[in-house]
Amino acid sequence: MSTHSEGEETRPHRPLRVLRFLLLLGVAAVGLAASGVASRREDSTELARWTAEQAVPTVAVTSPKPESAARQLALPGDIEAFYSASIHGQASGYVREWRADIGARVKRGEVLAVVETPELDERVTASEGELAKAVAKQQLARVTADRWRALRNSSAVSQQAIDEKESDARAADADAAAARANLDRLRALKTFSNIVAPFDGVVTARNVDVGALVSTNATAAAPQFVVAVVDKMRVYVRAPQVYAADLRKGMEAELVLPEYPGRTFPAKIATTSDAIDAKSRSLLVELIADNAEGLLRPGAYAQVRFQIAPDADAVSLPASALVFRDKGAFVATLDDQSRIRMKPITIARDFGS
Repeated sequence: MSTHSEGEETRPHRPLRVLRFLLLLGVAAVGLAASGVASRREDSTELARWTAEQAVPTVAVTSPKPESAARQLALPGDIEAFYSASIHGQASGYVREWRADIGARVKRGEVLAVVETPELDERVTASEGELAKAVAKQQLARVTADRWRALRNSSAVSQQAIDEKESDARAADADAAAARANLDRLRALKTFSNIVAPFDGVVTARNVDVGALVSTNATAAAPQFVVAVVDKMRVYVRAPQVYAADLRKGMEAELVLPEYPGRTFPAKIATTSDAIDAKSRSLLVELIADNAEGLLRPGAYAQVRFQIAPDADAVSLPASALVFRDKGAFVATLDDQSRIRMKPITIARDFGS
């Protein structure tokens, strides 16, 4: 009896425990949902803040630097002799001997080579004979004209005959003069059988040897000798158009040659072409360099360094600061309120960096 009554007493309490469990389960679910909503709201707020921070651009700021020091301009240059003469033989023949090799220092009029001219020699001999013949005819014509002129008063000859004899004498004079001029020309040509130096200098090329043919018709052939004046040298530089206004006559420069590391050679601008080449857009500049030591050689390459005065109106900026748009180049500047202002610029010189 007692057991049965205890079992009956416990039945009413089971629904109450289930209700409590469900209530606790619902409270836990609500709490979990509220926690998730709050977490998502916090994450969304953090994301919005991070996005706003990333939307603000981060830039590197630099200050324009005015040009205060001289700028160095380095350009490639070609070294040439102050004077250079290509010597061609003026008399046809064969080289009998040559007396100056490359590198030889020669004086003006010094014989470089001797040419045998047998054909010219025969022409000179023939011309001498023609002159002697013309002189003999000239003398006979003069004597004849004088005799006929002496018979004028005797009426033994007519005036017409006298005029003819005087005309023959004048023609003989002309023939003798022509023969003498031809002989003088051939003798003058004979002097070219000796190839001589046109001025004091150094032999930079020799293209003949004993027995070689020298022909006056081979105008396109290589010269027999090349003689150059190397006490002073000419240096030619092609400067870009942007530097044309900075390079003026009398401006000093330095030459740097690869065969003399660590050493410079002074030079000075002698003149410019005063014209911009239409193809290369460059100015041809000629410099003069002293070569008393003989270290500069014709045909050598040199780097020519100029010191250009600074431009008071120019400032230098890094290439990364430039912004290129449809209307040209701009730079982004910051005003007093840290706002960006785009300003157009003109690029005067591009140094690459």
